[in-house]
Amino acid sequence: MRATLLLTVLLSAAVQGKSNPPAPAVETQRQSAIRDSWQAERLHDAFRHAEAAQAYARAVDSLTAAFGEAHPRTLIALNNHASVLLEMNRAGEAETVLRDALDRRQRAGLGEDECLAATWNNLGEALLLTGRVTASISLHERALALRQRLLPAGHPEIAASLTHLGEALRQNGELTRARGLLEQAIPLWAAPATGQTGVAAMPLMPGYARALNSLALLHDAGGRRREAERALLDALASSARAYGPKHEFTATLHFNLAGHYSQHQDWKRAEAHCRNALDVFELQPSHQDSKFGLALNLHAQVLDQLSGRKREAQAQRKRAAAILALQ
Repeated sequence: MRATLLLTVLLSAAVQGKSNPPAPAVETQRQSAIRDSWQAERLHDAFRHAEAAQAYARAVDSLTAAFGEAHPRTLIALNNHASVLLEMNRAGEAETVLRDALDRRQRAGLGEDECLAATWNNLGEALLLTGRVTASISLHERALALRQRLLPAGHPEIAASLTHLGEALRQNGELTRARGLLEQAIPLWAAPATGQTGVAAMPLMPGYARALNSLALLHDAGGRRREAERALLDALASSARAYGPKHEFTATLHFNLAGHYSQHQDWKRAEAHCRNALDVFELQPSHQDSKFGLALNLHAQVLDQLSGRKREAQAQRKRAAAILALQ
């Protein structure tokens, strides 16, 4: 399964309007539009994705009217709207939003900046989710090159691009190159924890867990069982701290650990991680039902291998079939 990492572009405090203050009515309209964007961001931060998607759409309209179709605030809202759509697995809608952002930039004659890199990054994720891996790789390469040119070495956005490109290459079977990029990304994500000890040394930056997850899948593909297990357990601990133990990505890591242990016939550990994943997936919105169905099927396969659990396995398989039939 693919869990995507989607970054919010922050508006620089240096972005201002014209030197002359706007008329009171214009200023009122602008402040209202800004409040709309803040409300969308608050809903997004609270994981209220459906409400956030609607709020971002409203914010884009109000920011366009108040500031213009290619103002930095408007373009940032478009990127963030696409981000929440991607988190809801609505990749087709996200692609439409992102291509709108690119069209607005072209009409305004804008050059290359970090906002463009974010748009390329998110569009690359949308294409990856819809199976256009080669095109995704191309966009992630462009985003990485632009960020490396614009940002200081070691910037988290560079780590994000390395992670996304590495995952796209992994899905394309380019394992050696993917591994090299992910091994570059991981220490960048971990940099904020440098010098810390104990629990404090575990990076809180979510990208650390995602990069480790991709690297673990590479290790498993290459038969490096112990390296894969260590990477997944490290990713799980980091994700639980960064996102929380009941977050969807933390559950995805439990699912991946269950798959890892089942691959190596460690059925008891596989079953425990399956149950942890199911406890979260069962409470997710309907757009996550495919993950729930896959986890139920894996749980059934694991239960088949445990003494006296055949009836439970049949029940889980039946639930999975009912869910996946609706997809």
